Amino acid sequence: MIEKRLKRQHKYTCSFLDLYEDDVLVNGLEKKRVVIKHPGGAAVLPITKEGTILLTKQYRYPIEKVSIEIPAGKKDRLEEDALTCAKRELEEETGYQSNHFEHLYDLHPCLGYSDELLIIYIAYDCEKVLNPRTQDDDESIEVMEIKIDEIENLLKSGIITDGKTLIALQYILWTKGVMHHEENKT
Repeated sequence: MIEKRLKRQHKYTCSFLDLYEDDVLVNGLEKKRVVIKHPGGAAVLPITKEGTILLTKQYRYPIEKVSIEIPAGKKDRLEEDALTCAKRELEEETGYQSNHFEHLYDLHPCLGYSDELLIIYIAYDCEKVLNPRTQDDDESIEVMEIKIDEIENLLKSGIITDGKTLIALQYILWTKGVMHHEENKT
């Protein structure tokens, strides 16, 4: 079941990713694996003092459309802890801060080809910051504020396709007892 690496070739480096092509032994057969090494990051589901959820809208080049997501980003440094990253991303992407964070899940969003580990938090009692950190220069983010009772319809609409966001929003519905299960009728 465990694949043994026979050889690793470094193929590409960019600002925060390294791409490798590995030769591995799988069930006695030699196969190729592409691996993206990623520094990891954090995501946060922000809930304001008023009880609304903050989401972001931004254009995502790989899918060529606007995506609705929870704030998230990569670690600035490999040794940066996930909570520090989550706090920074919350402020940069929404202009809000919180002092009450709860760890939700650890997620490998693309484990078929990447070692990226995304730590997901919920931030409670978020408040608008007077002079927030600025967004990264390659980002153009719009903030959406929704009520918790709007989440279910938003999810059912299919407009949200981002995995971390689906997980976080479904968790809120699940813990609030709002999620409704409809029996399959055959």
